Amino acid sequence: MDPDDAKFMKTDRRPGTIDVHPNLNAIVLNYEIEVNIVGARDIVLHSEKKNLKKVIELPMLNSRTDCLALAREIVNQCDLIHHSRVPEVEQTIFYLKKRKLSHGISKDDKNSKNAPFVEETVQYSSLMEYIDLLYEGMTEKIKGAHQIQLLARDSNNLEALSKNETVISALGRVLREDWKRSIVLSTHLVYTFFCFSMYSIFHEVILKCKVGSICMDIIDYELRRYDKWTAELQGQELPAASDIPIIRKSCPNSASMSEIPRSRIPEPVRPKSGNFSDTNFKAIMEGSIYEDLTMSTESISDKKLSDSERAKRYRTLIKKQENLLRICFYLLLNIAEDESIEEKMTKRNIVGLLVKALERENEELLILVLTFLKKLSIMQCNKDSMADLNIVEKLPRLLDFNKAELMHLTLKLLFNLSFDNKLRYKMIKGNLLPKLINLLSDDRHQEIILKLLYHLSYDDEVKPQFIDSVGLIMDMLLLNVGNESDQVMIALCINLAVSASNAQQMIKKNRLPSIMTRAFTYQNTLLMKMLHNISEHSTTRALFVEFVGDIAKAVVESKDEDFVRECIGILSNLNLPELDWAEIFKHFDMITWIEKTLKTNNSDVQLILQIIVLLGTAASDEGCSKLLCGSKLMKNLIELLKTHQEDDEIVLQILYVFYMALSNDNSIDYLIESTEAPAYLIDLLQDNNKAIREVCNTCLNIISERNKSWSDRIKIEKFRQHNSQWLEMVDSQQLEPEEEDDDELPPYLNTEYLSTAVVPPLSDMNDLNENGEPDEENIPEKGIDDYFDQAELIQDFEIESM
Repeated sequence: MDPDDAKFMKTDRRPGTIDVHPNLNAIVLNYEIEVNIVGARDIVLHSEKKNLKKVIELPMLNSRTDCLALAREIVNQCDLIHHSRVPEVEQTIFYLKKRKLSHGISKDDKNSKNAPFVEETVQYSSLMEYIDLLYEGMTEKIKGAHQIQLLARDSNNLEALSKNETVISALGRVLREDWKRSIVLSTHLVYTFFCFSMYSIFHEVILKCKVGSICMDIIDYELRRYDKWTAELQGQELPAASDIPIIRKSCPNSASMSEIPRSRIPEPVRPKSGNFSDTNFKAIMEGSIYEDLTMSTESISDKKLSDSERAKRYRTLIKKQENLLRICFYLLLNIAEDESIEEKMTKRNIVGLLVKALERENEELLILVLTFLKKLSIMQCNKDSMADLNIVEKLPRLLDFNKAELMHLTLKLLFNLSFDNKLRYKMIKGNLLPKLINLLSDDRHQEIILKLLYHLSYDDEVKPQFIDSVGLIMDMLLLNVGNESDQVMIALCINLAVSASNAQQMIKKNRLPSIMTRAFTYQNTLLMKMLHNISEHSTTRALFVEFVGDIAKAVVESKDEDFVRECIGILSNLNLPELDWAEIFKHFDMITWIEKTLKTNNSDVQLILQIIVLLGTAASDEGCSKLLCGSKLMKNLIELLKTHQEDDEIVLQILYVFYMALSNDNSIDYLIESTEAPAYLIDLLQDNNKAIREVCNTCLNIISERNKSWSDRIKIEKFRQHNSQWLEMVDSQQLEPEEEDDDELPPYLNTEYLSTAVVPPLSDMNDLNENGEPDEENIPEKGIDDYFDQAELIQDFEIESM
C-alpha cells in the first residue's frame, strides 16, 4: 500500500456479548473493532480487525441497588450497548448482585486467609487516562482517583507525580469541588496526598493545593454529620449548636487558588460519541441516576428502611467515615512537623477537632488522635485549649480499652497535661487515681504511670489518697534492687512520706530494715531522703533508734555530701528522751567533725543548716549541752550568725540552739558570761521576722531571771523596742528651752540618755517628796517593783507601736 494513496481511515465497532467479570463487580462488554484505510473511490487499501473488551465497574453495587435503573444508566452512558439490550444488562447486574451477596466476605470471615482480595493493576503509562476519568461522572471520578492513589502508593512514582502539574492540579480541583459528594472519592483523593505527606520533600505539593485546610474542613463536616446520623438513628432532635463549625474560619474556596497554573489543568473531556437529546443533557447537568443511587447511601433518613436496615447502614457509613478521618488526621500530623504549619492549624482550632474525635470508638483512629494531641500538648496555648474542652474527663474511658498502644498513648497525654495543677485536680476528681494504681502491675505502662503518679503526689491534699497503694509501691521498690529505673519510684515515695499515714504504711511488714540496708549498701541519697521524710513524724521516729549508730557513723565517714546531709536530717528529727546524745557525740567524735565541716564547707548553706538543726536536737540533752559548751561550737555559731545574718532560717535555728542551752543549768552560765549571745539576742529583738523576735524574747527572759546585771539592760532594750516609733519621734524633736537648769531632766528622755543612764535597782529606790524626804503616802504597800509590774498601770505609760 502506498501511503500517498490513503485518503482517510474508517473505524467500525461491532458490539458482542455481555459477561460478568470473574473477580470484580463489573460488566465485561466484548466488541470487535475494524479499522479500514480507504483510498480514492472508497477503495479499501488496508483492513485490520481486533477483538477488545470494555470493563464497566460497579463499585457501589449493593443489596439495595435498583438493577433496572442502573442498567438504563449504563446503556445511556455507553454507546456500545443498544437500548434494546437493557433487559440483558439488567440480568447481568442482577447476577452480580446475587454473586456479591453469596460470595461476599462476612463479618466472621473478615480476617480469614481464604478471603478473596483483588488488587487492581495500574501502570504509570496510563496516567493520562486516569486523569481523564476525573472529569466524568462520579463513578469514573472514583475509579480514576483510586487508580492514581494506587500509583501514589508506590514511592518510586511520587517524584514523577509531584512534578506533573496536570495530575496535581486535577486532584486538588476535584478534592476542593467534590469532597462533600462522596466519602469514597474523598478517601481516595486524600490518601493520594497522604502518600506525599510521608516525605518532607513533597510537603510543598500539599501546601500548594492547600490540602491541609481542606482536610480540616472535611474533618469538621464529618464530625458534625456523625452527630446528625446518631441523632437520626436514635430518633432525637439534633441540638442547634451542632450546626456551628468547630473550625474557626472557612477553608479558602477555589477562587483563592489562583496560584495554581490554570493553563495546565485539563479541560473536561467530551464523550467521543452518543446522542445529546434533551433528556440526556438534563441528566448530565443535574447528575446521573447512578450518582444519585450511590450518594443516597450516605444518609440514613430513608423512611423505607426498617430499624435494622438503618442500623446496618449507620455502621457501614461510620466505618467509611472513620477511615476518611484517620487519613485526614494522619496527613495533618505529617505536615505539622513544620512549626509554622502547626501554628496555623492551632489558630483554626485543630485541638477542638481532635478532642471531638475522642468520642469515637475506632481504636486505630483514637491512637492517631492521641498521638496528635500528645504532640500538641507540649505548647501552653494548646494545653489551655484542651483544658477548656474538658479533655481530662474524656480520657479515663480510653484506659478501659483492651489495647496496649491506645492505653499507653492515653497515659502519655495525661502525663503531659499533669504539669498543670488545675488539670491534676481534675484527674483526682475524676477518680483517675484508682485506675492508675490498677495498671501499675503491667510492666508495659509502669514507667509512665509512676511519672504520672509522681506529679499527682505534688499536692498535699492528694497524698493521703495513696494510702491503699503505698504498700504496693514500696514492695515494687524493694524488688527493683539496684535498678536505675526506680528513681521515679523513690521520688514518688519521697513525696508520699510527707503524709504521716503514708509513712506508717511504708515501714509496715518490717520494711524499714530492708530500706536502711539498701540505702547504706548503695549510698543512695534519694532513699535516705525518703527515710528523712519518714522520720519527721512522731509516730515513726521511735523506730529509727536502733539505726542511730549506723547513721552517725555514716555522717563522719561518708564522702558523699548529699548522703551525709540526709543522714544528719534523720538524726535531727530524733528528738527522743531515750537517746543519750552526749554518748553518741563522744563515741563518734562528732564535735571534731562538725568543727571541721563548718570550717571547710562554710559556703554549703544546706549542710550548715542541717548541722545547726542537729545541734539544736542534741542540745536538748543536758549532758550533750554541757559538752557543746566545753567546745568551741557555741562561739562558732555566733560567727555563723554574723556571716548568715540575712538567712532567717539559719538565724532562727541558731537561736533555738541558744534557747536549748539556756534551758539547762549546766550551760546557761557559760552562754551568758563567756559568749556574746545575750548581746546578739538583744540586737535581734528588732528583726523583721516575728518568729526570730519571739525566740529572742523567750531567751532574754531566761537570761533576765538568771543574771541581774543583764536584767536592767534587757528591760531598757525591751522598752525601746516596744516603743520604738515614739522614741524616734522624741529624737526628732528640736526643742530650744529658754532656761537651762542642770538639776532638771530634759522634757523628753531621748535614747542617748536611756543608753548612758545608770538605773539603780528598783528595790533600793525611795519616792521623795518635794522637800527631798521620803513620801510614805505615795509608796504602795507591796513595794515599787510590784507597783510597776501591774499590767493596768503599765498600759497607761506605754505607747503601743503602730
